[in-house]
Amino acid sequence: MMRSHSLRHLTATTTTISSPSWLPKFRSSSGSALASLSFAQNPQENQQQQQKQQTQQKIYCDSSNDDKKSDSNRASSYFPKRGQELELVCESLAYKGKGVCKVADTGFVVLCDRVLPGEKFIGRVTRKKGSYAEMTKLKTLSPHWDSVDAPCEYASYCGGCKTQNLSYEAQLRAKEGQVRDLVVHVGKFSDKDPEFAGIMKPIVPCDIQFHYRNKMEFSFGPKRWFPKESLPKRGDHIENYALGLHAPGFFDKVLNIDKCLLQSEPANLVLAAVQDYWRDPQLGLSPYDVHSHSGFLKHLMLRTGSDVKTGLPELMVNFVTSSYKPELLRPLVEKISSVPEVVSIMNNVNTSVGNTSVGEEEYTLYGKSNITETLRGLTFQISANSFFQTNTHQR
Repeated sequence: MMRSHSLRHLTATTTTISSPSWLPKFRSSSGSALASLSFAQNPQENQQQQQKQQTQQKIYCDSSNDDKKSDSNRASSYFPKRGQELELVCESLAYKGKGVCKVADTGFVVLCDRVLPGEKFIGRVTRKKGSYAEMTKLKTLSPHWDSVDAPCEYASYCGGCKTQNLSYEAQLRAKEGQVRDLVVHVGKFSDKDPEFAGIMKPIVPCDIQFHYRNKMEFSFGPKRWFPKESLPKRGDHIENYALGLHAPGFFDKVLNIDKCLLQSEPANLVLAAVQDYWRDPQLGLSPYDVHSHSGFLKHLMLRTGSDVKTGLPELMVNFVTSSYKPELLRPLVEKISSVPEVVSIMNNVNTSVGNTSVGEEEYTLYGKSNITETLRGLTFQISANSFFQTNTHQR
């Protein structure tokens, strides 16, 4: 096998897209709505995500002060204690879908996860951060506006789609509001300026809310994570090994996932095939333990492209392992290569103690080393570690 460099390139004819002159330093995600937000599963993205979150949270706190000076004065004299329980109503959504709430008669801002606009609830203060606090929801007193049933069974736990029970139209309004706040409070554009409507364009909705994502990365773990309401009872037989997505806020806990509504149907077929087979003791496969730094399987990455000639889906499967042992992967390769859409099976080897999905070495176990996608007349060759916008249809 040929050894490849750790930095791979996405090959295509170079096209330059100019940024709007009115906002040279402003950048915004082009995803369609909160339901189409990317999973922050790659540890390399965490620092950037945290910086964005801190900026967005500051915006909401600052906007409260800008809009209501009297509330700001009262808020400065009020600060809830850690562990204090409060009854609040969610007013809007901040970055990453956190609910923005204000303590009655003070205007003090509190951010709470898993609450939605209009929802009345009781929460407990967990953290204090300067001019605002964070809390955990304990109980819902009255439901939120624009409520819908979340189609995914994992939506309440995995953290990637926690606004699935909010209508798509409401998600669009929330995300447009977030971008508007960035333009006004960070970009310093006045929304009272007659020309603002020409600067702040309406959000463009996506007509596909599910199965739109062309890349998903799942993690292997030695001990699966259960939400409190789903904890197994004493004496129940449980399978400890997990393959899925990290529990929100934990790098070492994995929620087992059998099907993800964000990725393509062929990708779900491969995920199901791997789930059905990889735990067989006769295969001798073990998940990587981020604490003991032992184990073989680190990640399963699934990428969906399309055949240039037929337009039909083509799938790349990438196993990220701690060492190069192709004989251990051979049974899995034989099983998943039977899925018609699978045209590439790769093995990235990451020998470091870090749990990233980019390896120092890359091997082709089956088929070709890349998949293709066509965009605006250009054909892109996408390797296992290429960067490519994840929502092909909306792009």
